[in-house]
Amino acid sequence: MMKHLFKYLLAASIFISSLIFADEERIEPGSRKLSCKQLQEIQDLEKRKEKTSNEKKIISILENQYPPLVFDQYIHNLTGVSVLGDYLVIEDGSQWKVKPDYSNEIFSWKENDPIFIILNDSFMSSFLYGYKYKMINARKNISVEVKLYLGPLLKNPYTLQVLAINPITFEILLSDQSIWKCDPSQYYLFDKWLAGDGVIVGTNVKGWFNSCYDNLLINVNLLNEIRSNKVE
Repeated sequence: MMKHLFKYLLAASIFISSLIFADEERIEPGSRKLSCKQLQEIQDLEKRKEKTSNEKKIISILENQYPPLVFDQYIHNLTGVSVLGDYLVIEDGSQWKVKPDYSNEIFSWKENDPIFIILNDSFMSSFLYGYKYKMINARKNISVEVKLYLGPLLKNPYTLQVLAINPITFEILLSDQSIWKCDPSQYYLFDKWLAGDGVIVGTNVKGWFNSCYDNLLINVNLLNEIRSNKVE
């Protein structure tokens, strides 16, 4: 009994700091959601790309070419766990809702645990229930399915925003002065991005045909992501 009580008190102490900033101004997730027509156009383009990729994959298998699965990690820091285990907070103040199936898993997570964010490969969770991402705790080697619930705090020094976009070179300058080269094949997403959009950097799972890009730039306002490499 005392052991369980201590566990919940520890979770509460980690989480209390995030409550202090609950009412501060944030970047609102999905504040510039695309229209149904735009979303349909994007889905059609991605289906055509997927068909082409599958054809190339078959050829690669026949030629006995096996793809590496590699993580080039962009590490985040865990700064808060909710008392009920229903959401997590990272260094920019963004809060991520945890799929209920995983709530018990995160009570062993600790403040400053290294976290990286990848796309969720589960169709059911991602498209039907909105848990589009996975957070992987590098210390525990455990992943949980999450969705972005509250955006980064605007006044947080770790919050990233788009400063400038170069549509010719497909490069994006972020507020920390880093420059990112984006995947030109995702032009239909890239041309929707605007200066001022909030960004969270994720990790791209390197597989068959996206292994040239180490990271994902997650657009908080649009709730979409583009494969990218950090140039400088």
